[in-house]
Amino acid sequence: MVTVTMVIHIDIPRVEAAALSRAPGWTLLYGRRKVGKTYLIRKMFECEMYVLVKRGGGALMENAPLSNTDDIGLVMDLISEALMKDETVIVDEFHRLPDEFLDRMQLVHPRGRLVLLGSSFHLSRRIMSKGSPVLGLFSAVRLSLADPVDILSALSDHLPPDVAVSLSPFMRDPWTLRFAGNDTVGSLKDVLEFSGEAIPALLGEVFLEEDRFLSQIYEGIIRSIARGRTTMAQISDVLHSMKLIDRSDPSRIRQYVLNMEAMDLIERTPVFQGKGNRYTLRSKIMELHYYLEEKYGTWRDPPLPMEDVIRDRIPHAVEAFVGDLLAAVLEGTYRYQIFKDREIDIIITRHNRPVLVGEVKWGSKVSKREIDRFIEIASPFDCRKVIVTKNPIGSSEIENLTPTDLIKMAKEKAGS
Repeated sequence: MVTVTMVIHIDIPRVEAAALSRAPGWTLLYGRRKVGKTYLIRKMFECEMYVLVKRGGGALMENAPLSNTDDIGLVMDLISEALMKDETVIVDEFHRLPDEFLDRMQLVHPRGRLVLLGSSFHLSRRIMSKGSPVLGLFSAVRLSLADPVDILSALSDHLPPDVAVSLSPFMRDPWTLRFAGNDTVGSLKDVLEFSGEAIPALLGEVFLEEDRFLSQIYEGIIRSIARGRTTMAQISDVLHSMKLIDRSDPSRIRQYVLNMEAMDLIERTPVFQGKGNRYTLRSKIMELHYYLEEKYGTWRDPPLPMEDVIRDRIPHAVEAFVGDLLAAVLEGTYRYQIFKDREIDIIITRHNRPVLVGEVKWGSKVSKREIDRFIEIASPFDCRKVIVTKNPIGSSEIENLTPTDLIKMAKEKAGS
C-alpha cells in the first residue's frame, strides 16, 4: 500500500517580526541557514533593490540595471547609489562580500535603508563586536527556529491536535513545513527521504572562518549529542575516543559548546538544584538525521523500518518541545532534575522557584502505575503538577494536559 502525505501551505507568524518592525534605521537580520530570513524580510519590507550575493562572488539582483553580474565592485557601486537616493536595499548573504563593503557603507550611512541578511555566525558577531567599524550603524535582530507558541498555533489550524503537537518539534525548522500532513510518521519520513542529503548542509556557512580540524570538532559534538551523550563529560569522552581532543576533559570543549550555542545549533537545559546542563540539538529534524547515522550507520536505509525508528523518536522530541512551550507560556525557565532512581522531565521555574513540574507520556496509553509514580516523584514540589499525554487519562488525582489543552495555551499566549 502506498501512503500519500497531503501537503498543506502553512504560514508561521514569527515573534521576531515585532522586533524587526520596531528596529530603526539600517538592519542586520542574522541566523543560521533555512530559518526563514529571506521570506520574513521580503514579506515585511518593500525594497527598491534586492541583491543575492552568490558563492564565489558576484550577485543576482532585482530592480537593478543588471540582473546577474560577477563584478562585485559594480554591485557595491549600485548599492551605494541606491542608498544615496534614499532607497531601501536588501542584501542577502552579505557575508560573502569582501570586507571593503562594510567600509564603503560607512561613507553612505545614514542615507536610505540598508537591510543585511547573513548566515555566518562569525561575521555577524564581528559586526556587533566592540572593535567593529560599523558598530552602531545597524539594529541587529537574530532569527532562530520558529517559536514553540508560533509553530503550534500555526499547525493546529491545519492538522488534528495530536498531529500538530507531534510535528511541531520538527517543523520549528520552517523549511520542513512543505512536508506537513495528517500522517506524522509519513511527513517526517518524507522530510528524510526527499531532503536527507541536504540536512548536513544546514550547518552551511556557520563555520565559514573555521579551519577543517575545528569543523571536525564541531561536527563531533553534534554527533555525540545525537548519540544521546548530552553532558559535557559524556561529549568530551566521545571526542577523545575520536582523537579530536588530547584528553577527556570538559574544559577542552567548553568554548566549542558555547560557540555552538551562539550559532543556534545546540541548546542547554539546566539542572534544577544542581550543577551542569543537558545539551540537545536545536533542530530536531537534524537530531533525527544524525541519530539514524550514529545508531545505524545510515539515515537512508536503517536495518529497522524507518517508520519504526521515527515513531520511537517522536516522544523524545515532544518532551523537549512541551518543556519549551510551557516555559514560553509561563514566562519561565525550562529545567529538569535527575537522580539515580528518578527523573523529572520538566520543571518550569521563575526566579529559581518552581511554578510547574511535568511529565510527558506520549504513548497511546498511560498506565495507572505510571501516573502514581509521577505523583510520588512530584510530591516534594509545592507548585502546579501536570502530566502531558496524547489522550485523556481520566484521572482526578493529577492535572492532565492533552494536545487540545496545549494548543489552547499556545493560542492564548499568541493572542496576548
